[in-house]
Amino acid sequence: MKKININLSKKESNHLGSVNLIRLIEPDQIEGRVATMNYAWLEKYKTLELHKHIDGNEYYLFLKGNGEILIVKEWTEIIPGDFVTISKGLTHSLKNTNNDSLEFVTLRTIE
Repeated sequence: MKKININLSKKESNHLGSVNLIRLIEPDQIEGRVATMNYAWLEKYKTLELHKHIDGNEYYLFLKGNGEILIVKEWTEIIPGDFVTISKGLTHSLKNTNNDSLEFVTLRTIE
């Protein structure tokens, strides 16, 4: 698992300074092609079922709410701005630990 927080990450400008960005995935880190990209959420205190993807990686960008992400056997706190990479074949789950919805964007690749 790789986790960064966009609020603490180095920002750079691109396109002649007309846009600012934070690189979440470098081109050499992308394995496969995009299978799905979703805006999703967990309602208060809900948990996403434990699962894994044997055919590619999954990426999460957390937008709102607080929770925890389980990768194999380790729970890690997540907050808005966290970007998490889950490698192919690792079991994972999410749980919303508060009274608001936990909102995120997920992108999954396939080989």
